[in-house]
Amino acid sequence: MKKYFIFIGSFILLLAAYQIGTGLWLTSTYEPGSSTQSIAENMTLVNSVVLLVSASIAFLLSQIVGRRSV
Repeated sequence: MKKYFIFIGSFILLLAAYQIGTGLWLTSTYEPGSSTQSIAENMTLVNSVVLLVSASIAFLLSQIVGRRSV
């Protein structure tokens, strides 16, 4: 059960960091009047890849921490 909580906690932290980072980047690069629709269309693919990478890192972290505590 401890591995599950480590996985969920690290997964939430990684996704939150990604959301904050992309929010800051999109806010800083925003130019009024410019077309940002092409960026928004590609974000679905990027979000899917980041979700997969975040889940993989969270899984690896839960495995590493789980081994050290036993």
